[in-house]
Amino acid sequence: MVIKICGLTNAADARFALDAGADWVGLNLVAGPRKLPLDEAVRIAKNLDDPSRAVALVRATAGHVNDTELSTLTDCGVRRVQLYGDVSATTIDQIKQAGFDAIVVRAISGDASITELDELLKTLGDLQPAHLLLDAHAPGKQGGTGRRADWNAIRKAQGAGLLSAWPPVLLAGGLTPDNVADAIKSVTPAGVDVSSGVEASPGKKDHVKVLAFVDAVRSATT
Repeated sequence: MVIKICGLTNAADARFALDAGADWVGLNLVAGPRKLPLDEAVRIAKNLDDPSRAVALVRATAGHVNDTELSTLTDCGVRRVQLYGDVSATTIDQIKQAGFDAIVVRAISGDASITELDELLKTLGDLQPAHLLLDAHAPGKQGGTGRRADWNAIRKAQGAGLLSAWPPVLLAGGLTPDNVADAIKSVTPAGVDVSSGVEASPGKKDHVKVLAFVDAVRSATT
């Protein structure tokens, strides 16, 4: 079970999250109150014992991610990018050629969103992402809203056998130390992703909540 703590804005919180038992930490280069300048994200990644455990959130525009951004992330040791926006087979190919694993994000709200995602994956052919991140639907926002993804739609997709053909799923959206065990039982994802659910304020993590979240995940999966 992969644990990702997202929306880190300082090196101390990022190191604490990893020391507490998280597998990955997310650095947001896309939008919102947790968005970082590229140079600050690089500084945080370089302050980790293993920069490859940082995941950079980036945007694809017209199927393309900024090459300078990718080159800079490569140089500092980041090896995973979380993709928002206009993702296509060209995008995945670009990411793989640059040496990254791709995590494709999609908001899940009802059966139509599941169908759209399934159709996207079919268009990608052999160029599949390493993971899918299923988040809550929040128009105009890129995660960190505290809203819950549509667990029911995901369960229905599982029942229909869709998820067995998909890349491993990471569940995000409204997770907290109090509900993550229920989420794991309900959706059985390959990993979980939390941001606002372990914060004292946007971008500032509550270390007690981080520890409680990691403990709740580990307890639910042992």
